[in-house]
Amino acid sequence: MIRRRRRKQDSAKADLTPMIDVTFQLLIFFILCTRFAVIERSFQADLPLEEGPNTVESIPKEQVTVYCNWDAQSGVNDYVLAIGARGRKAVPGTRSTLQELVIFPSDPGAIVADKRQRYVALHGALHNGLAAYVRDSGAKIEKIEISFAVDATQGVRSGTAPWMFVSTALDAAAQYNKQRGKEGQKPLPVTFKFADALGRFGR
Repeated sequence: MIRRRRRKQDSAKADLTPMIDVTFQLLIFFILCTRFAVIERSFQADLPLEEGPNTVESIPKEQVTVYCNWDAQSGVNDYVLAIGARGRKAVPGTRSTLQELVIFPSDPGAIVADKRQRYVALHGALHNGLAAYVRDSGAKIEKIEISFAVDATQGVRSGTAPWMFVSTALDAAAQYNKQRGKEGQKPLPVTFKFADALGRFGR
């Protein structure tokens, strides 16, 4: 029986030494021949203008709150204006009672005319006071807020002003927005405020 000899496997390998030598020579060539231009000093910082330190004084964005200052014991209401809860200012000429504004079926014609005139005067005083307050505040007013709680920190749990006075404040705000529209200005949104200090709505 003839035994076959196993052939030895070819163990040919590529010699990478010349390629490594050529690679290092090319690397040294490019390092020596390349010139790096120093241009760092010519860079200009492109920073946003609306962020960071600004020499222009920014105008604060605020809201005007119209407080219905209702006193249940005396039955008298007047209006107070404020930016948020700051700078409270009473509006002159807005002190009134429900009997002076509400028209009853039993009222004669002269009384009805007096009540309508009283409402027009009240509405005008509140509208003029609101416009003057916004104009003289120096702030960028973004919203008109009407607060009809007796105590704004307690919300409706403290009681609310009669709707007659709330609707008067709404009419004055609508008239003010109408005036802004005639002057080419954007009307301000009108919201209600009757939450307590913790932000919970009273029921």
